[in-house]
Amino acid sequence: MDFKFTVNRTVVLEETTSTQDVAKELASLCKEDGVLIITKTQTAGRGRFERVWESKEGGLYFSLILRPHAKTMPLEQLSIKAGRAVAQTLKELYNIKSKIKLPNDVLAFDGKDYKKISGILIETSTQADGRLDWIALGIGIDTNNIPSKKLNAASVKQLTKKQIDNKELLHKFLENFSKEYVGWNIA
Repeated sequence: MDFKFTVNRTVVLEETTSTQDVAKELASLCKEDGVLIITKTQTAGRGRFERVWESKEGGLYFSLILRPHAKTMPLEQLSIKAGRAVAQTLKELYNIKSKIKLPNDVLAFDGKDYKKISGILIETSTQADGRLDWIALGIGIDTNNIPSKKLNAASVKQLTKKQIDNKELLHKFLENFSKEYVGWNIA
C-alpha cells in the first residue's frame, strides 16, 4: 500500500475552547482524514488528565484528525513520533536543542535547564470491533507567547530572541510529522 500523509482540509479559528473539542466533534460528524484545526487562542486548552494548557495569543495550537489504516497501533508511539517531529522542527528552524519527556512533552534547553515548550494530547474513538475509528492529535507549542513564570516553560521567541512565523513552523512540523506518521501507520 502506498500511503502518504496529507492535510486534506484546514479549519482556522480565532478562538475556541480547545482545538481538541473541535476535532472530536468534526471526527464524529464526518469521515474525513487529515483535517487540521488551528486557533490563535484556546479558552480551555488542556493536556493529559485534564491539566490546563495555557493558550495565550502568539502560541501555535492545533489538532489533527487522523484515521489510521492499520487495525491496531501503539498510541504511545504516536505521541513519541509527534514529539520527535516537534523537536526536529525546533532544531531545523531555530537550532533549539530539545528532548522528549515521556509520554507527551517536548522540553527545550535554554542554556541552563530544559523547560517545557510543547505538549501533545491524543484522544481517540474506537469502532464496535475495537479498531480505531479516529485519533485527535492535539499539539501546543509556545512560540511567540510568554508562558507564566509559575510554569517551568519557555517559548521559541524567548529562546531565539526573534519573532516566530507560526505558519512556517507549522508547515515544517507537518513535513516532519508526515515522515513519522507514515512509518507508524503501516498496516
